[in-house]
Amino acid sequence: MPPPVQLSNHQPFRGIGRGLLILLLLGTVTFAALGFVGDFEQIRDLIRDFSLTTLLVVLLLSAVNYWLRFVRWQMYLRQLDVRLRWTRSLAIFLTGFLLAVTPGKAGELAKAWLAREFGGGRARPVIAVVVTERLLDVLAVLLLLLSSVFVFTGQRSFVAPIILVAAGAVVAVAYGPVTRRLLPVLAKSRLARGRAAVLIDIHQAFTKLVEPRMLLPGLALSTAAWAAEGIGCALVVRHYAPSVPVLASVFDYAASSVAGAASMIPGGLLAAEGSLVLLLERQGVALDAAMASTVIVRAATFWFAVAVGVLAMPWVLSLLRRR
Repeated sequence: MPPPVQLSNHQPFRGIGRGLLILLLLGTVTFAALGFVGDFEQIRDLIRDFSLTTLLVVLLLSAVNYWLRFVRWQMYLRQLDVRLRWTRSLAIFLTGFLLAVTPGKAGELAKAWLAREFGGGRARPVIAVVVTERLLDVLAVLLLLLSSVFVFTGQRSFVAPIILVAAGAVVAVAYGPVTRRLLPVLAKSRLARGRAAVLIDIHQAFTKLVEPRMLLPGLALSTAAWAAEGIGCALVVRHYAPSVPVLASVFDYAASSVAGAASMIPGGLLAAEGSLVLLLERQGVALDAAMASTVIVRAATFWFAVAVGVLAMPWVLSLLRRR
């Protein structure tokens, strides 16, 4: 029997406990701030009275989000000829939910290291998969914002600058001539000095994933995945404010996700919650109901994903020890 694997300092799990503790502290501060601004007892009672059946449906929609994104993950791994048993691939994917709770989700790049350790070959193609996933997530959220704006016109002035800036950034990343010109500049930077070959390999893999025949199915899966969680948000909001249109809630969820991601705070904490409360208030939802909705939505989406990642971690560690 081979000796148990030793998790050295360069491996992705170093400091994960401290990072999770910081995340929990940030979450506590966030929810305490919501209770301080609103009526804590009223918010608590609203949450307590929330329908358990509806909560289970919302959690199921979050699970649909995870499943669709896993299908996308598998599709792109096959495109780059990264061969992993589907059980190991699933373990890596689910653990990524925990690794992703870092500023800018940078820790999710550790999925490439895990894929290599599990026999998937070089890590560089998997880095391209992770980058493409984030690109598609941005595009999917932009589509949700755009589709909601056409029906719910009250937010056009709010979302137009976000869509223009984000869409420009996405096009710049995906457009081959731009990235080819940026590569030499990045290779000479202090951060990437001596890694020109690495950047070229990742870029070559990336270009295979953003071809239309791969990009469009991936975008369809991404949009459906995030729409599922947006509908889950709408179910929560309509429990407290039945008059709020579904697309308006989907818009609010997408916009708060953008705000959370732009903040670069782990998990988008504070920024995502604060923006969602403000947007729901603009829809006419009472403050305490908006706060209760925000707590439930974030628990059933972000914190549910963190819990899934925590549960998947022992699975990944056991697979590493077997090696």
